[in-house]
Amino acid sequence: MTPTSTDYDVVIMGGAFSGASAGMLLKREHPDMRILIVERTVQFDRKVGESTSEVAGCFLTRVLHQGGHLSAHHYQKHGLRMWFCKTPDDPVCALTEVGPRYQSRLPTFQLDRAILDEHLLKEACDFGCELLRPATIKSISLSEDEAPHTLEIMPQEGQMRTVSTRWIIDASGKAAVLAKKLGVHRMMEELHPTSSIWCRMRNVNGLDTFKSRKMHPRLMENVKQLRTTATNHLMGHGWWCWIIPLSDGSFSVGVTWDRRFYTLPSGPSLVARLQAHLMTHPIGRLMFENAVPDADDTFYYKNLAYRSDRIAGNRWVMVGDATGFMDPLYSHGLDFAGYTVSAAVNLVEKNLMGEDTREITDYLNKAYPRSWSLWFNALYKDKYSYMGDAELINATFLLDLSSYFLGPVRGVYSNPDAEWKLMPYEGSAGTFFGRFMAFYNRRFVHLGQERRRKGIYGMKNNGHVWMPHMSLSPDTTAARLLWSGIKVWIKAEISTWLAPTPATAPVMMAEKPAEA
Repeated sequence: MTPTSTDYDVVIMGGAFSGASAGMLLKREHPDMRILIVERTVQFDRKVGESTSEVAGCFLTRVLHQGGHLSAHHYQKHGLRMWFCKTPDDPVCALTEVGPRYQSRLPTFQLDRAILDEHLLKEACDFGCELLRPATIKSISLSEDEAPHTLEIMPQEGQMRTVSTRWIIDASGKAAVLAKKLGVHRMMEELHPTSSIWCRMRNVNGLDTFKSRKMHPRLMENVKQLRTTATNHLMGHGWWCWIIPLSDGSFSVGVTWDRRFYTLPSGPSLVARLQAHLMTHPIGRLMFENAVPDADDTFYYKNLAYRSDRIAGNRWVMVGDATGFMDPLYSHGLDFAGYTVSAAVNLVEKNLMGEDTREITDYLNKAYPRSWSLWFNALYKDKYSYMGDAELINATFLLDLSSYFLGPVRGVYSNPDAEWKLMPYEGSAGTFFGRFMAFYNRRFVHLGQERRRKGIYGMKNNGHVWMPHMSLSPDTTAARLLWSGIKVWIKAEISTWLAPTPATAPVMMAEKPAEA
């Protein structure tokens, strides 16, 4: 280590998932490194991201080595299931269902983030990180040369502390402290005007209970696994709901909607509006008709999407949600946390060992906004406009999932030493897939618009069970699923083109007026 006269080698702003992970990774490889973690909260609260996909599962189990904790204190997740209806009164067994037929092959989890974050922070401290909690950072003075950075920190009890450090890692989450301080924080309200309400509920009737299967015997058919341990999504035009089981017996339930296409039912409170919305879907009524919400555990964000134009500079770097966030639909928030934490740890290590890291810094500042935009255009841009059409979403589910496995999932499992230091969809192959995905997403947006114009939007929202006949692995076998998705896409193009335009297009009963 390069000798310095600073109080710390690294100060990490934020002790939740990303900050604790960064501290743990640095400290376990460099026991002599002086690391301070500053956490403002007395205890962690809930997060909008309580489900992991396969890349985050790899980071948790093969980078952080948390398999034991996850198996003991969190649910194993078994894929993503989506439910579609034509009207709120459709029978449950008539709904179209999209999702996996079998249990997942790779580790993914339904997380109680408060428990996980506390556990990771404790592990970071056990490795030797110093923790100041609860404490608020009052000021940050960034050095533009080799002088140390300085921070003024106010503990909840005690006097103001002024500390100097070689490096600052911003893991402040949605607060995005450094991005806002430096003027590089960008809200994406016009591009992706999404809002979200979520809370925890108890006394929820799961999809695999005797009651559910007695009421709807066909729930025993087609699927050999448990539906409840999947992330179940209720789908509609301009909105979707998530239903995530948690290890304490409660369920995390929330709704995310695009304000251009949908608004929630009115009500006296956020919880009441969420409950009223759940009753508009047959699965929502089956599961939540007698559910009891935790009114003190309700959260609301008006604008979910944002990003930073730069994520690294002169001995500072951002990680996790401090860099940006897109959308919770595919649970990719912790994917980017894994990538940015790994890249930041690599940058800090090399710099403190005396290496010239300007090239790495330049790479991150170009690669992160490029990767964010590539992924956003591929997966989320205007997707809410066709989110209520089962056939279109089934096609994108197959295409998105196979592209994800052929790209990021295969990368982190087959070449982890290199892939974790890069941003996702890097290189010529990543660029090709990103552009291909953005192309078919634009086509589905167009098909959704045409189907609404012709009055056939959601025409297959009843009577179908679409499930892949294979479980995916982190290799090229996912190409078979990609081909299946292309065939569904072609059929959707043809059926939309051949459908006649009625004189007066019918309005779907499940729709609500767009929010002003």
